[in-house]
Amino acid sequence: MPVVTISRQFGAGGHTLGDIVAQRFGYQLVDRDIVAQVAKEANVSTKWVEAVEQDAGGLLMKICGRLVSSSFIERLLGDSGSDFDEKKYLRFVNKVIQDLAAEGDVVLIGRGSQFILPDHEQIIKVLLVAELEDRIKFMMEHYNLTKSKAELIVQKEEKRRLAFLKLFDSRHPDDPSIYSLVLNTSWISLAEAEAMISNLVGRVLDEYATPIW
Repeated sequence: MPVVTISRQFGAGGHTLGDIVAQRFGYQLVDRDIVAQVAKEANVSTKWVEAVEQDAGGLLMKICGRLVSSSFIERLLGDSGSDFDEKKYLRFVNKVIQDLAAEGDVVLIGRGSQFILPDHEQIIKVLLVAELEDRIKFMMEHYNLTKSKAELIVQKEEKRRLAFLKLFDSRHPDDPSIYSLVLNTSWISLAEAEAMISNLVGRVLDEYATPIW
């Protein structure tokens, strides 16, 4: 059954669009849920998984690995997963995403899924982009933020996104050749974007009678 991955510039509406697509087809929507699943697979707390994702190659994991004792990090983050580093994160997130994709009927938001999963007609990889001002406006309207707060969040989170995705692949995550479909939500509405994705899902459903796994 089809799998949809949605990568997005921060504020382009990825989670909102993913929810719409998932509801239309009765699919499972997986976004922040991956954190809990990775933590369960790795037998660490969600705090450790979130720390790796937030740090994305920065100071915290270097400290964990080289400069301070395990007991200090355990006190800092609250469990005994002090050996849970980026390499282990990547191994477990790869497994979780591949397992979810093998089940099919799922919309995966972010977490490097466009790099983890292979290129295949049954895996529809979507990238959402938008102009900076439109992404700021989206955050203001959907999360009741002031313009200055929305601008700060968009810029900070987009920088973090780019650093995070370097863990998975050397290619720029906005390279259109990676994706089945690239949609600019500055030019089209989320309803129009949903219709285009749904058209591809429908085509896959018509063409494939058996799963790829």
